Amino acid sequence: MLILLWVYASLNKLIEFNRSKMEMLNQPLAPWLEEILVWAVPLFELLTAMFLLFKRTRIAGILLSALLLFTFSIYIIVIKLNYFGFIPCSCGGILRSLNWTQHLLFNSFFLILSLVALVIDLKERRSMK
Repeated sequence: MLILLWVYASLNKLIEFNRSKMEMLNQPLAPWLEEILVWAVPLFELLTAMFLLFKRTRIAGILLSALLLFTFSIYIIVIKLNYFGFIPCSCGGILRSLNWTQHLLFNSFFLILSLVALVIDLKERRSMK
């Protein structure tokens, strides 16, 4: 599920690059950071999916997945607390139809899934020794 999430999210941003860029530029971030994130976010999402594919890099992929989900969840919470004074547009693709609360729940589900995957993977590695 995590691989599908990251492949979908990254490809959606790359396929709809102009729209994705405009949405990123609408975020309440420093302009220099927005320009970096336009490319960095989909690349990190693809990298995370690739790491999840292989047993040797799976723990790194799970940790990257949890980090991305945690970071964006914190960002959503800050938005919901109206820290920036306005609510920027949401994400692309299927998630565009979710409001920020629903998106936070979606992220929380996948964050918990990442943590469960980490525990399972670590237990499997210990039992193989």
